[in-house]
Amino acid sequence: MSAPSHHPDAETWLAPFGLHGFVGVWVSASAGSFARTITQLALSWITLEITGSPFLVGLVLAVRMVPQMLLGIPAGVVADWFDRRTLTVAVNVASALVAAAIAGLAAGGLFSVAWIVCVSVVLGALDTLRITVTQAYAYDLVRATRASNGLALTNLGAQLLGSIGGLVGGYALERYGAAATFILVALAFLAGATLPSLPSTPAGMGGARPPRARPDLWRALRLLARNRLVAILALTIVLAEILGFSNMTLLPTFAQDVFDIGASGLGTMLAVRSAGGVLSLLLLARLSTGERSGALFLAACASLGLALLTFAWSPIYGLALVLLAIVGAASSALDTLGQTLLQRSAEDRERGAAMGIWVFSVGFGPIGHLALGTAAGVFGASMAQAASGALLALVAAILCLHRPLRRAR
Repeated sequence: MSAPSHHPDAETWLAPFGLHGFVGVWVSASAGSFARTITQLALSWITLEITGSPFLVGLVLAVRMVPQMLLGIPAGVVADWFDRRTLTVAVNVASALVAAAIAGLAAGGLFSVAWIVCVSVVLGALDTLRITVTQAYAYDLVRATRASNGLALTNLGAQLLGSIGGLVGGYALERYGAAATFILVALAFLAGATLPSLPSTPAGMGGARPPRARPDLWRALRLLARNRLVAILALTIVLAEILGFSNMTLLPTFAQDVFDIGASGLGTMLAVRSAGGVLSLLLLARLSTGERSGALFLAACASLGLALLTFAWSPIYGLALVLLAIVGAASSALDTLGQTLLQRSAEDRERGAAMGIWVFSVGFGPIGHLALGTAAGVFGASMAQAASGALLALVAAILCLHRPLRRAR
């Protein structure tokens, strides 16, 4: 009997692109990140221009994340029941329609803080379903043996297009205004709906279709309660979101008051932050994390805290950009390793629920945005950022004592 043929490309870090459907989900995640970065930049900058209040900027970013807390686990249940490819297309089309409506508001001069808060909530609900479904769908295609590789590539596309989105969004907002900027966002979401909607290649070329679970919200909640590793991962993600990822709230204030660089400068800061994430994800995609996944997860948490602490007191714009690149690298590693570890810790029919728990945990971010915005208003942006970074580094040091998390894979 002849030996099975060997395909060298199957062992490369780009192998997931050869799996049927992966290019579509990669494009969808990338286009969604491009659009999300632009909307975050535009809404936060417009809010700061209207009010001059870091607290209200934090409020706008916070309310966009509230649906993730409230709807994350139900979204995971939906992702386990319905066809994920169909859901990916539907949520991108809906997002495009909302972005077009926002462009209409901007063109009519109807923007106010109240409207910004409302559209942030709607966009947040769509973000919740899109992120949950996209990441579970990507895992379907690459399966457990290539989970960290496939999810790193998916997040890599999201970071790369997010980086470009920061530059393009800042330029478009400053040069053409809010209406044109949100038309661009609508087009990006439509691009994210196109490739996954095209006919698939023949079955059998990629991962097998996962079993569908009957919708059961309590089963998803019990996964969080009965699985200790899932619970500690979720807690770590919650704390990192509150203390670390909330840095986004203060970037407009640093751009305007500390470095005096305007909207295009804010776009550059966001782009550099995303570029750091791109480099981190390239490394994760090329390397097999194996038994080091838990240790790398904790190292990323500590690095994020220390980079934010140093960024807070950076006297030079160039140094601040370098530190933001480190912040982006650590943030992307935290996201990818957290998603991988959570899905590996769940059964196949519960992986949507596991991603729902990740989105639910990220949904605690509003606490960080509001707290950081309030602290910045009272103590100043630098002091507030330094305190949150120091606390996150301390949390990472304490969690290193938790052996199951440190050895998780």
